[in-house]
Amino acid sequence: MAYIPNKAIHPGRIIGEALSREGMTQKSLSERTGISEKHLSQVINGEASITVETALSLEKALGGSASFWINLEKNYQETRARVERQALLKPELGILSKFPYNEISKRGYVEQSTDREKRVDNLCKFFGVNSLSYVSTTESAAFRTRLAAGVKSEIIATWLRCGELEARKQKLAEYCESSLKIASDKIKMLSRQKPEKFSEQTVQLLNDAGVALVYIAHFPGSGVSGAVRWINKTPVIQLSLYYPWADIFWFNLYHEIGHLLLHGKKGRFIEFDKKELASAKSKEDEADEFASNELIPAKHYADLLKKPLTKRNIVDFAASLGIHPGIVAGRLCHDKKVDWKSVSSIRPRLTLVSK
Repeated sequence: MAYIPNKAIHPGRIIGEALSREGMTQKSLSERTGISEKHLSQVINGEASITVETALSLEKALGGSASFWINLEKNYQETRARVERQALLKPELGILSKFPYNEISKRGYVEQSTDREKRVDNLCKFFGVNSLSYVSTTESAAFRTRLAAGVKSEIIATWLRCGELEARKQKLAEYCESSLKIASDKIKMLSRQKPEKFSEQTVQLLNDAGVALVYIAHFPGSGVSGAVRWINKTPVIQLSLYYPWADIFWFNLYHEIGHLLLHGKKGRFIEFDKKELASAKSKEDEADEFASNELIPAKHYADLLKKPLTKRNIVDFAASLGIHPGIVAGRLCHDKKVDWKSVSSIRPRLTLVSK
């Protein structure tokens, strides 16, 4: 680990020590270099910087290369800025506890540390900001939450940032809406496969349509199950498996796909500002309707409701659509057509590899 000084020493002090060691006065150095005594005094007292011209003159008069004197100045300026930066971080210690540092440390995004100032600095690097107070303004998304009123924005922002970092690792085609529509038709057919297989294939199909899909495990205190947003020209879908049942996973995925196809890059669906929640609600409802109809077309669903809703009929109906029976069971439970316990055996929990 590289040594990082915690005190900035002006290079003028080194010049003063060299003069003392050589038994030379400032006047004598001025005569040797052509640098005015006044300017030399300012440099030695830390009131002026060492320029390239000054460094070249010192090289001949005091020894050491010009690069040596230039680097002394460079290191001084960097250390001084770093020390000043550390001082500015201290007021942010009061909001440090709002961020799930231990959680992202366990996931390998930041190094483990018990030093609170170091934690603040690490979090700033993690988010790519100069102040933690900027975090809430750098993250916006359309996300589904368990209890919107209980949302903790700093935790959501942390979860979203993890997704952004993971999305950068995926190789994407240029986003194409028509390709996403085609992928949407194919993806639901993967639901009958095992999670370790469909999870990778779903990512690939969306990547080919220009959409990033990342699985970022739930952060305690966030209540978020999914998000969709645009990062530059790339749409990113992020799922947490907050509710690990198969039907909820697929519904959330199609909900986010719905946002992309219905709403494109328009606005913010939910912001941390409560005033925006009302407008977001209508778009959430639209995305819900899209997910419901995309997974189980309305006409087919109406036909199902005409039959006895036995487990056998549900399984056969799902097979006819080429989707997992848990998707159908979950829809019926949500619509209060059957009770959860009666179909629990066909609503499996999923285990996906997530970051």
